[in-house]
Amino acid sequence: MQHINGILNEETLEAELASLYDLAGPISCTFLRRSFNDHYAVNAGDQKYILRIYLNKKSYIHNQENIHFELDFLTYLHSKNVPAIPPLISKNNQKLCSIRLEDEIRYVALFPFAKGKPIERDLTEDQAVAFGEVIGKLHGESNAFRSEFSRYYLNAKELIAEPLNQIEVYTSLFGLGNLDFYRDAAGKLMEGLNRLPKDQETFGLIHGDPNPSNLYFSKTNGFSLFDFDHCGFGYRIHDLAVVKLCYPEDVYDSVVKGYERIRKLHKNEKEFIPLYADILLVKKFSDILNMLEVTGADETTKKSIASNAMKTLKEMSNHEAKMDDRR
Repeated sequence: MQHINGILNEETLEAELASLYDLAGPISCTFLRRSFNDHYAVNAGDQKYILRIYLNKKSYIHNQENIHFELDFLTYLHSKNVPAIPPLISKNNQKLCSIRLEDEIRYVALFPFAKGKPIERDLTEDQAVAFGEVIGKLHGESNAFRSEFSRYYLNAKELIAEPLNQIEVYTSLFGLGNLDFYRDAAGKLMEGLNRLPKDQETFGLIHGDPNPSNLYFSKTNGFSLFDFDHCGFGYRIHDLAVVKLCYPEDVYDSVVKGYERIRKLHKNEKEFIPLYADILLVKKFSDILNMLEVTGADETTKKSIASNAMKTLKEMSNHEAKMDDRR
């Protein structure tokens, strides 16, 4: 019997791909990694692809429509010369396909293998500026995108309130305590969000997670951006806050420089990015705990993540208190 969200057999997937897509043979699949979805390397004839198997019951993806939105968005961005990797079309003219198992339906999408190689966190200045321009162009072009499908909104409730409630469920469950100590800091983060300008330029579709594992670079083709699983409607500085968290400070500064060649940031947008990065840490722990439930992780792993979340929130709260003392 197939477990819910189990890692699928490679031979089973090879047969399914031959049925779903017009690929040259022979077809071979190799499991790569499980993160917020499962990914496989696919070789078909002399071509390489990436197969994504979507995990069911994620907190931020509620139905098949949400995935259709993502895939349509990728196709649209590619048509506007934003270097996003679009999905392949199946024999039945579908971007999203399904595999019926004994216990569940798993949704799948196939993508061309990105050109170039994985990037290093320590980008050169020219690369970082070009990366910022890519993010700026993505934001600008996305304003005209329209879809019959739905996608979630990253507002204060989704970014702060619900993630904190989710984390507290686990810290209480494992006897680590409640999060009352963080309420003041959370309130200030919400106040900061509410003070941000909110118009077509500052709030709209975003990538959601432009960390180093989600882009390739080649000297010939530049950047290739993929894994839009966290895309949605949010504050545009969200993507820049991810950069601040994931890359060295000098790289972040150069990315912002490139971004502002496309769109000039408001003063309070730029000033709020470090605090928005704190918001992303809160949401990250909530997302991880949700994924541990989705994938059936053991209690020891869940407790470890809950403990790390508690430690991080205390550090953030202490840092904010010290900043208040200096003001």
